[in-house]
Amino acid sequence: MLRAVYVRTLKPGVTDDEYAAAWMPEGVSREDYPAEVLISHSTTHERQTVTTFEIDVPAEDLLDALGALVHPDWRERVAAVVESTEIETIYEDTTAFGHAGSPHLPPGASA
Repeated sequence: MLRAVYVRTLKPGVTDDEYAAAWMPEGVSREDYPAEVLISHSTTHERQTVTTFEIDVPAEDLLDALGALVHPDWRERVAAVVESTEIETIYEDTTAFGHAGSPHLPPGASA
């Protein structure tokens, strides 16, 4: 599993929908997008985002998969809605554990 990670600051007023539309290929909807995408906003700087794409392809096949994942002009389109990009890289998953459920806290404890 590959994980593309982008840490970006969106321009003022840009919504998640506008941001996603900047990279998505024409004719592809969120329901049939071939990767799992998570867009998260910083709790201290609402325009700063971490965007991850989980892509189930071997690293050597990533270039072949890009046509289904991004608009041909995605770099220019993303640049129109993004103020800055701090991180842009691809990782290969090597270890996974745990679950994303709520933490189990002892009675009386708070998160």
